Amino acid sequence: MKIENVANGYDEYKFFLSTYLLPIIGISYNNNLQKTTETIQNVGRFIRQEENHVIFSTSNQDVFFVESKQRLADDAIALARKIIPAFFRVSKYMMSGTFKKIKMDYPSDVIHEENIRLAIQKGICDWCTGGDNMAVYGLLQILEQWSVQTYEGKKVTFGFVVDMHCNASFDEDSADEESSWFAFLKDDYAATLSDCIHSVIQLDKNCIFSRYLSITENNIIPECELGNRLPYRFAQVINTYVTGDRVGIFLLNNGDIVLSKNKAIRLIKRNLRWLNLSYDAFSNAINEKYKSGNLNPALLGQVYASMLDVSFSHTGGIIAIVSDISKLLESTSQRPPILDMCDNLQDKRTVAEIEEKMRTSSDENGSARNQEVKKRLLKRKAILGLINGKNFSEIDRKLRMELISMDGACILDLEGNVYAVGAIIQNDSGSSGGGRSAAAKKLSRYGMAVKISTDGYIEVFVNNEAIYAIK
Repeated sequence: MKIENVANGYDEYKFFLSTYLLPIIGISYNNNLQKTTETIQNVGRFIRQEENHVIFSTSNQDVFFVESKQRLADDAIALARKIIPAFFRVSKYMMSGTFKKIKMDYPSDVIHEENIRLAIQKGICDWCTGGDNMAVYGLLQILEQWSVQTYEGKKVTFGFVVDMHCNASFDEDSADEESSWFAFLKDDYAATLSDCIHSVIQLDKNCIFSRYLSITENNIIPECELGNRLPYRFAQVINTYVTGDRVGIFLLNNGDIVLSKNKAIRLIKRNLRWLNLSYDAFSNAINEKYKSGNLNPALLGQVYASMLDVSFSHTGGIIAIVSDISKLLESTSQRPPILDMCDNLQDKRTVAEIEEKMRTSSDENGSARNQEVKKRLLKRKAILGLINGKNFSEIDRKLRMELISMDGACILDLEGNVYAVGAIIQNDSGSSGGGRSAAAKKLSRYGMAVKISTDGYIEVFVNNEAIYAIK
């Protein structure tokens, strides 16, 4: 649905929910949003979950519901309860009665939608800070200005930690100090400060400067436990500083704005939209659609971690979990197997046996040359040496990211055994989209597949269907 097709309050509320709110709270964007058949009065609180339904209301009546077998986290519901009333304050139509009365006559659809986006951002600020906070809202506006600027020909990064329990003290009036600090952030002089990976700037709850924080403080780089809820590039600074009631706000060099809480990345703003990047949103979307029962949470957590690593490293890749590997190994007279014998790392035949089989196949098809066979066998030997018989969860995180970034797909079974790295998937004729998308969709017929593009965009496919996206 597009904003120009909005003709009443029902349309506007549905547009807001489907386009913006569902991706923020982590409900799969292709879940069918439906209008309630019964009007329940005095419900309040704007959102609630009952059994397999999430219900959206105004201040006094239910309006829409969406089926969702997975439980929403309490924090996601709290986030929605900040965003929905913020939307109502700027909605074009009255959200009561016939839903047809205009309360705010916008001069254009562009301004109408921009006000919705600004209201959503205000709701997010109030959620992450625990109350009405215009200072954080102002900080995000400054970061958005920097996201489209360069300094010395390069894109700028900023890292901030807002401490809700900190009140910075200054000799001069705090309002003037806040104004001067924001003015400094807009200046080119500020462009070199903090990189989100090693350093951040701590602000108090009013976004007044508190102190500069660096993991190299006192000439010591402390150890950091690498959990699977953070990309390794940001793990140390987030684990160290985004604790308690602190909120991390990072501007990355590709223009994305990342919001983190409780030692985890929660939201990312990309292409004018806030999206849920949490593990809960990722796993719920998959388990909602996965037909063979829920996937192993431990393996799914490791896949999520590597997905973040590849996305924030901008290398691109495909990770697939396949429920029945034998399906990839089947061949017919009409088509070869999806997973080639040379790419099948669990094939126990010797290199000489595989080479002989490949040469025989090569001679029959007249397509591959001896040099190509040697090259592929060399790649196989190198990957086997790097993996060293380890399960996906046991492989070093950095090595995993580098292996996934190889051209081709990383394919796992349900136990996390690595069946392929850099496997070239022969896409079906007539496949739409890019090669990575087509390969991910094909693999998802046998389980699930994550496609990460070099610009960091993420798409998750189950049964040939996109069920989750950060793009």
